[in-house]
This record gives sequence, structure tokens and C-alpha cells, in this order.
Amino acid sequence: MKIIKGFCFLAVLAAVACNQPAKQQQETAKADSVAADSAKTTAVPVADTAGVVKAYIALKDEFLKSDVAGVKIAATALEARLAGIKGCTETATVAHQIATVDDIKVQRNEFLVLSKDVIALIKGAKFKSDPIYVDFCPMADGGKGGYWLSSAKNIENPYFPEHMKECGSVKEQIN
Repeated sequence: MKIIKGFCFLAVLAAVACNQPAKQQQETAKADSVAADSAKTTAVPVADTAGVVKAYIALKDEFLKSDVAGVKIAATALEARLAGIKGCTETATVAHQIATVDDIKVQRNEFLVLSKDVIALIKGAKFKSDPIYVDFCPMADGGKGGYWLSSAKNIENPYFPEHMKECGSVKEQIN
């Protein structure tokens, strides 16, 4: 999101600069340079993003097993990966909440929020990987629906693995 704001800021400055005297254009060019440098620093490192995807998929797989202890371990690993990425503090906090709860229902509710954040992160990152699928179950979250990421095209629903494991559809393919 910060990258988009930075580019929007650059576009506005460029449009305004066309109608300014030369001295003001130089000042605007300096501001453009600072904004561009800021946008570069908010980009997610490729290696960190790949690690987040791997840790997220491991967490999703633990939800498929409905293993509270396994979910806690995987969420802790994901939290560590997210904590290393600038701007992912809130998402790391959600992973931490999953890791500290002993109720699979509560963990799955937090996974809804976590998934939205991680999907946004992955969509904004540029890295090479095997295809990553954005899946959706219309029954999750009390009928509001819920998304998750998967490394396989076939549906394995982490929200209802016991009763509706194949409920859902692929909504998007990333990479």
C-alpha cells in the first residue's frame, strides 16, 4: 500500500511540476527522489516473501489436520518470518495470536484475518515461485466467506477439513 501511495505521490508531483518555474521544479525533483527512495525501502525482500509463503502453507497444512499443537508451532514460525519484514508487524501479531490460543475455532477465525494480509503481501511482492493459488470458501466465516493460499490447484479447505474439505474454488493464480 505504501508503494502505491509513493507512486501516486510521484505522479501528482510530476503533474504539478509541469506548471512551475525552474527553481520550484528543482525542489520538486528533490522531493520526487526522496519519495522514490522511500518507495524502494518499503518493497518486500524476495527471500523474506518466499519464506513467508512457505511458512504460511505449512500453517494451512496444519489447519487441514486440525492439530492445535501443530498450528501453534507453524504460526510461531510464520510470525518469525513476518516479523522480519518491514510493515508486517500487525500481521505478525495475528500469527502470534494463533500461536497462543488452544481453541482450533479461534485459531481458524484468526487465520481468516491472517490470510487476507498474507494474500495482499504476496500479491504486492515480485518473486519467482511455483504457482500460488488464492482459494475461497463461501461457507467460511459464518457464510461471509474466507480466502486462503495454496500451492496446489485442488481444493483442501482449512476452515472445514473434517466435513467440507473440498468446499471452495480457486479464485486466482499468482506467479
